[in-house]
Amino acid sequence: MSPVESTVAQWAAANPKIKRAWILGKLEVAVEIQPVSDSEETIAIWLARGEQWRAELRQRIDPALELEWFDPDRDEPIVGDALGQDKTLVFER
Repeated sequence: MSPVESTVAQWAAANPKIKRAWILGKLEVAVEIQPVSDSEETIAIWLARGEQWRAELRQRIDPALELEWFDPDRDEPIVGDALGQDKTLVFER
């Protein structure tokens, strides 16, 4: 596991809201959020925590890192396409 993959995996493991994390490219990460009861709450979690998570990962890895939310129920097209191509799953709860 590369240093970036290890850092993302450790960060995700310490965050109970993260269900899965992928490395999509050199400095791009996608996360799937763990819903408590239904997937509708994941957007609220992303809106409330996304910027904080991005800042945490940028501080640990690189200021240019991009963090994206992946919702398997909605399959955001850009992230969904990236997940269908070159990706590395680095964490799964």
